[in-house]
Amino acid sequence: MIAETQPQQVVNVPVSEVERICHLALTQFITPATAVEEAAAQLLDAELRGKHSHGVVRIPWLREKLGRFQHQPPEAVQLLPWLLHLRCQQSLGYLAAREGQRQLMRMLDEQPFAAVACIDAFPTGVVGDYLRPLAEAGFVAVGFATSPLLVSLHKDGQPLLGTNPLAIAFPTYEDKPAFIADVSPAPTTFGQILAMLSGFEGDLKDVMLTTSKGEPAADLKELFDEHGRFNGKIIQTLDSGPQRRQYALTLAIEMLTTLFTGETAKGGLVLMACDPQRIPGMHADAVVAVIERIANHQAWQNMPGGHGDAKRKALLSEGSVPLPETLWQQLQFLADKEVAALKQSD
Repeated sequence: MIAETQPQQVVNVPVSEVERICHLALTQFITPATAVEEAAAQLLDAELRGKHSHGVVRIPWLREKLGRFQHQPPEAVQLLPWLLHLRCQQSLGYLAAREGQRQLMRMLDEQPFAAVACIDAFPTGVVGDYLRPLAEAGFVAVGFATSPLLVSLHKDGQPLLGTNPLAIAFPTYEDKPAFIADVSPAPTTFGQILAMLSGFEGDLKDVMLTTSKGEPAADLKELFDEHGRFNGKIIQTLDSGPQRRQYALTLAIEMLTTLFTGETAKGGLVLMACDPQRIPGMHADAVVAVIERIANHQAWQNMPGGHGDAKRKALLSEGSVPLPETLWQQLQFLADKEVAALKQSD
């Protein structure tokens, strides 16, 4: 097992400079400009909310994973008035998922329940981020997804499951941010491993990770090949009750997503939402009462969705983002390559 890692030297970078460098770095390999803008906005928002696993650490990884990538809008197929398929083989997952959210809003204008299945959507980013606008508009929303197969049930076995996030969002009350629970039931996720490898603080001492050969990994670098691609395995042991519950939920999300998207090479994302005010028998007021009851016993920043919102506001107020120095240097290097390319084209 890998012990707790030590964070690297941190630099505090102005928010506007992080935004500028990330935009330039993404422009180096993603087109068109609208795709760069949406991806940069999502990655920076995740960073500001403290979700380092889905923040700017993803940019060097995206460069290695995608190469030069030209985003094309997903193909929409309306199967039923309440069910839409988005075929995303040529789409950047961040934009495909955002389009799924927009399509949900459109369908909810006409009916009280709707669902969108994004097929071959990768990477999909923070699932809860797509639910937030729905909850802020008064809808109850659920999102779940599969990811590339990374989780094995035995150290000598092949990966059989993704890390499979599940998110649920509710509107709250007054000026409070939306309730957003966004979790992966897996022992850890690729994003968490990537963030720690890039210098963010983390702890994996209770997680079993092995190399591609099934040997215990003593260092995070042993989980990646010579090209920087992840080829290790996350082991889901079944030795305790909590571990069996993790496995059951991970498998259930895999099955439920596959029900809507079929088996896909990249993974799938399903977004659902309803308007509880327009469905007889739903008790939206009772849900608000539950949220109020819990919030009366703890600070709002400890509510799901509250911590990230408070973190984002604090960093924007301070005007800077703390980043591991080596990661910031990587981002600057990618951005400098784009600047040099632009000068040559002139």
